[in-house]
Amino acid sequence: SEEDPTPEILAVREKAAATRCIKRVQTPEDLAGPIAFFIGPDSDFITGQTLVVDGGSCLH
Repeated sequence: SEEDPTPEILAVREKAAATRCIKRVQTPEDLAGPIAFFIGPDSDFITGQTLVVDGGSCLH
């Protein structure tokens, strides 16, 4: 489970974190800000955009 990950899951997370610029795995909270922005009034004039929220892993 998410609260009690197995050693294998922890190893996968550690390996994934190593590939990102910020050196940690993504959490639900990392998505909350971008989602709130896009559903809020500050994004009213934004159309057809894709926001990559991946901790910089696409830079590698």
